[in-house]
Amino acid sequence: MGLWAQFALDMDAHRAVTLVGGGGKTSIMYALAQEARTAGRTVIVTTSTHILPHPRLLLTGNPDPEHLRACLKEHGILMLGARSKENKLCGVGDIGLCKEAASVVVVEGDGAKFLPLKAPEAHEPAIPPATDAVIAVAGMDSVGQPIEAVCHRPQRVCALLDKPPDALVTREDVAVILSSPQGGRKGVAPYMAFRCALNKAECNPQAARWIAQALKDRGIPAAITSFREEERGGLCWF
Repeated sequence: MGLWAQFALDMDAHRAVTLVGGGGKTSIMYALAQEARTAGRTVIVTTSTHILPHPRLLLTGNPDPEHLRACLKEHGILMLGARSKENKLCGVGDIGLCKEAASVVVVEGDGAKFLPLKAPEAHEPAIPPATDAVIAVAGMDSVGQPIEAVCHRPQRVCALLDKPPDALVTREDVAVILSSPQGGRKGVAPYMAFRCALNKAECNPQAARWIAQALKDRGIPAAITSFREEERGGLCWF
């Protein structure tokens, strides 16, 4: 089963997907993009925050739909963004305009400093209004570890869970963070489909299955994901 199907997402209905949460967003973003491209869709990969550019994808900072269509006609997939002084990409343009140019748009809309779990600050995440589906990501390597060691914005996680920084992250904690309007569901509009990704499942497959069922009981579809070393960051797919 493909990744889009695992998330119960449809490339025609959910044309703009934004990823939020903890570690694994970039790998999932490129996996979704690669699968869409293989299915014959034109794809724009972009960000509403900051990400590293992919070394083998065409990069443009021009968000004009006619320019994007011309690039996609030749290349099929591209990255849209402007380079910062730190050589990271900043988002440019409107996701609605991107949807005019491409069949599928995949957006990284949150940062986690490579940590597997997070709760967002007041200004986070950056979910574009034209998003059709949001995927909140958590790494299974967070389970059993201290909040202060594995969580981005640990003070927000502590406040959400009502736990001290040295408390160990439990399976239920991950389910609570992902499903909470102060956690993974923060900023998700009613018209947006909401899904969760339980990444690095190889670290704790039993926890991944338990959390997936806990989310299902809350009415939230979840996919259990795992990537080989060469797949992480999407470098091997393009």
